[in-house]
Amino acid sequence: MSNALKGVLLVGGATLFWSLSGVFIRYVPEIDPWTLNAWRGLSTALSLLVWMVLLHGREVTGHFRRAAPLALVATACFFGIGSSLYIAAMQLASVAAVSCVAATSPLFAAVLARLWLKERTGLKVFIAIIAALAGVAIVALGEAGASLTGLSGALIAVIVALCFAGQSVTLRRYHDVAMEPALIIGGFGIFLVVLLVIGLQPIDGRSLAVIGLMGVFQLALPLVLFMRGARYVPAVQMVLISLADAILNPLWVFLVHGEVPAGSVYLGGAIILGAIAVATWPRRPVALA
Repeated sequence: MSNALKGVLLVGGATLFWSLSGVFIRYVPEIDPWTLNAWRGLSTALSLLVWMVLLHGREVTGHFRRAAPLALVATACFFGIGSSLYIAAMQLASVAAVSCVAATSPLFAAVLARLWLKERTGLKVFIAIIAALAGVAIVALGEAGASLTGLSGALIAVIVALCFAGQSVTLRRYHDVAMEPALIIGGFGIFLVVLLVIGLQPIDGRSLAVIGLMGVFQLALPLVLFMRGARYVPAVQMVLISLADAILNPLWVFLVHGEVPAGSVYLGGAIILGAIAVATWPRRPVALA
């Protein structure tokens, strides 16, 4: 198996596990988003910490010491805020709407990279952003027709996309900083902030088990797969592969929970995914072998 094919399979596997978020969230609809994300953050942090200990042994503390403080804080904050709002959006709007709107993250990342990293951004990216925002408007208006909370969820998903874009650009700016320490700090940070500032809602054993499994299989495991796959797959291909989440996430929710999104989500989602595909598709085909 070539390294390129291995990378595609790893990134594809990460996207597959990431796309299970809606299924897990719909299993615990009675849990408020802050409590849900606090326990998910704790589970993710513990899982990644165990992974790092198994991988690096006693040298694990060195990875935390060598990390740039600003990179750790920025990544942890973007991760904490973005993942918390993602859960909130999922509980307000349909999974399809949130997935499609959150998929605009790569386009926002292109703008942030131009402003912060002075990276060149082509005209087609800005055209794609305008088209994607039109798609977001169609999705949001469709959710508004379904319910006012649906509109709120779709709009929150825009902030989620911005947070994920900020996280991506921060990691690109500090490319020599390992992702695991920042996400571990972010996961523990989410739990502590909710515990001390907001408070944790009482939760039964079944719900806690579902959220714990979510932290392991929907977040920690795909993060490990994605980081491994990033070694072999060009950034453009990674973006295109990860777009499958916008299709798989609502598909699993439909098959497991029977949730059907508003009709406008299909039109808006197609516009968003098409805009991102056009903006990120390479000028020359990238060989897999």
